[in-house]
Amino acid sequence: RQPLPRLRNRVYRLWRGGAVLDRFQAQPDPADRNTPEEWVGSTTVSRLPGRPPDEGLSKVSLPDGSSVVLKNLIDAFPQAMLGDAHVARLGPDLAVLCKLLDSAMRLPVQCHPDATFARRHLGSNFGKTEAWLVLATRSIDGVPPYMLFGFRDGVTEVEFRRVVKAQDIPAQVASLNRIAVKPGDLYLVSAGTPHALGPGIFMIEIQEPTDLVVNTEHVFCGLQRTEAQCYLGLGFDLGMSCFNYQAKGEDYLARHRLIPRTLRDDPSGLEERLIGPEHTPCFGMDRATVRGRLADPDRGRCYIGIVTEGQGRLTGAACDLPLHAGGTFFAPATSEHDAFEAAPGQTLRLVKCFPPTN
Repeated sequence: RQPLPRLRNRVYRLWRGGAVLDRFQAQPDPADRNTPEEWVGSTTVSRLPGRPPDEGLSKVSLPDGSSVVLKNLIDAFPQAMLGDAHVARLGPDLAVLCKLLDSAMRLPVQCHPDATFARRHLGSNFGKTEAWLVLATRSIDGVPPYMLFGFRDGVTEVEFRRVVKAQDIPAQVASLNRIAVKPGDLYLVSAGTPHALGPGIFMIEIQEPTDLVVNTEHVFCGLQRTEAQCYLGLGFDLGMSCFNYQAKGEDYLARHRLIPRTLRDDPSGLEERLIGPEHTPCFGMDRATVRGRLADPDRGRCYIGIVTEGQGRLTGAACDLPLHAGGTFFAPATSEHDAFEAAPGQTLRLVKCFPPTN
């Protein structure tokens, strides 16, 4: 019946990053390491071999000071945590995963399967459509922040398969559009889209709740990966069929570069729709900028909250939750909170990440 603060949940990756994420979370001695991702409100486990089997699962803090794995709490109280309508459609599954991600190097060229492919070949009800909201950027070793997104015009399936088979990494990179990145950028990365984050990007990533990745670079960070590891155990031909070879050119990029839509703007605050059902059925994302006291229009609906700026509180008859930049929380469907309140003289900004809707 109240929002639950989420405990930190850094996840190991082969690639390095995390210094900006460290500062965002007010961590001592910020540095780029192999923990560049914070999995927020996660009921999903990481698929990296050799890692703890529960890595990736979020914990939340309970009112008595104890903590519990969020997935276990949802399993025990699905209707209270997720809502009756959600459970009727999706069962006791949160059905969304959010991350804070900070890259200090280029990530490998990759794509993700869609839900139809995942059900048919991988035993999963979810693929991995995702979206990126850029919070901050930095230049690293003189390289301005960039991403690789979608095939360049003229790239064919035959040619891309050839350069992947040959492990011609420069040709793989050259096959994708290179896009300059700045804070505030928002992109929908539909399943099948070839992509790779470049160095210097700190962002919120919202996605379907899997860790399913087709990697086309067999050697990454000095590690030789097997064909099974690169192509989800499906073999080269079937794994490469995950790519959408029509995801190319400026038109495709323009359709996936999203513009926030204002829902409300008055002295109490600004509410914006970042990702809605018109963009994807897989998840949703809104942003609230609180100037005074802003009633929460999403009470009665579960979501993951990420505070990106300022300080304040989430208040109500049954709760008084302090909020600050870098903090995150889970709002159950039956939470009895009322409103966000910015601290005096401050603007409080937060992002809400929602599971799928009808």
